[in-house]
Amino acid sequence: MKLKTFRFIRILTTIFIAVTIATAIESKNPLLAISVILIGAIFLLLVRRGAETVLIDERMKSIGGQAARLTFSISTIILALLSVMFTTSENRESLGILLSYIVMFNLVIYSLSYNYYNKK
Repeated sequence: MKLKTFRFIRILTTIFIAVTIATAIESKNPLLAISVILIGAIFLLLVRRGAETVLIDERMKSIGGQAARLTFSISTIILALLSVMFTTSENRESLGILLSYIVMFNLVIYSLSYNYYNKK
């Protein structure tokens, strides 16, 4: 399979997943949404294995890593600020505490994965 065909299949699969998730949300069926995400991810992995060309090179991995690092940094800072804001509010203190735990969990996962890849 050529790269162009793979991209077309990926776009069609993404559209199918989006439409199905919208339908699942409208019908209040979270099991359908979760299952279509899992099935779509497995389908895309199987299609990627059948592709002839190299779909990911070192440059794409580097760009993906930089994008992931920037996304992690921005989302962690925003979640931390929201947790401080909600913690000081009387009505939403539990939401602030939950966001704080999410930020701490993200930082722990990041630290563990960074140490793992740093040793490699």
